[in-house]
Amino acid sequence: MEEEKMSFNSFVKSAQETTSLSAIMVGRQKLETEEILGKELTIIGFDFAPKFDKEGKTIVDESTGEVDTFGVVVFKEMEDKYYCVGTVFTKVCHVWLADFDGDLEKANDELKKAGGVRVRFTASKTKKGNNLTSVEVIG
Repeated sequence: MEEEKMSFNSFVKSAQETTSLSAIMVGRQKLETEEILGKELTIIGFDFAPKFDKEGKTIVDESTGEVDTFGVVVFKEMEDKYYCVGTVFTKVCHVWLADFDGDLEKANDELKKAGGVRVRFTASKTKKGNNLTSVEVIG
């Protein structure tokens, strides 16, 4: 019976890995912005996922020829969930990755060892009145 359960779990894990846009999403639930607004949270892991247009095609950065991505983070306070960050914090994730010469595993190990980075997300508006989620890095 235990062997059957292990076999079934390996199928579930394989399916999740295949259908997830990012490895950090596997086995985790997506957080909605409303669930994190106004809370102090600690980012302990990050990854990237590809961006898609309205037709479901990947968006390619014309200047680099690479698939455009957005950041995905995990919070210490909710390790079983992930949050897809916006443009500004995606840039932070890219800087973190560059600081470790593109070694995502090492960057995540060091981020976790350092105790993570405390942040607070707040709702705001752009100059044109569009919704925007701002992030404050607390330390």
